[in-house]
Amino acid sequence: MIDGVIKYHFEFHPSEVLDPSLWGDIEAVRGRLFALGLIGVTEDGIGFGNISQRKGGDSFVITGTQTGDRPLLSAEHYALVEEYDDREFYLKSSGKIKPSSEALTHGTLYRLSPKIGAVIHVHSLALWAFMLKENYLKTEKVEYGSIEMIDEVNRIFSSLDPLTHPKFVMAGHEEGIMVFGENLQKAEFTLYALIAALMKKLSL
Repeated sequence: MIDGVIKYHFEFHPSEVLDPSLWGDIEAVRGRLFALGLIGVTEDGIGFGNISQRKGGDSFVITGTQTGDRPLLSAEHYALVEEYDDREFYLKSSGKIKPSSEALTHGTLYRLSPKIGAVIHVHSLALWAFMLKENYLKTEKVEYGSIEMIDEVNRIFSSLDPLTHPKFVMAGHEEGIMVFGENLQKAEFTLYALIAALMKKLSL
């Protein structure tokens, strides 16, 4: 399938826009990451980068598909994922927009631990190359948004506590990096710590 499109089987139930209490915190983080170029759009017009936050149980709110080109999002650009099954490659969502094509990868991360409260996916070629070179946790060279990516996430964390290793690089998804944490603040801090490590390496 073409990059940037939804790849899972899903039920999408158009509904009223989501209340700001569900997405306001995400939007604050997203604005900062957009300004840094970690969320955006490729020269081919394909949006990249997405953020989600757990809302109870397995449900989570995530930025909508192909919204990377927008500096600011509003209620109609967020989706609520209500149910998902990463083995059946199935997802059910509501809102005014369909969820990001990475939604099932986010869901897989939430299933690793009930303590994981937020997931951030960004693009940075420099950071991606740095993480691969420095042997950070990485997936094999599999396609993003695929069942193989879900298998890889489960593999790399099969014997690790995810919250002590809250980051990995997607070897088969050039520029793709994922971080997560107990909340948005901790996930964002993990990302900035990676950037600081890269900057320190470049200054040596």
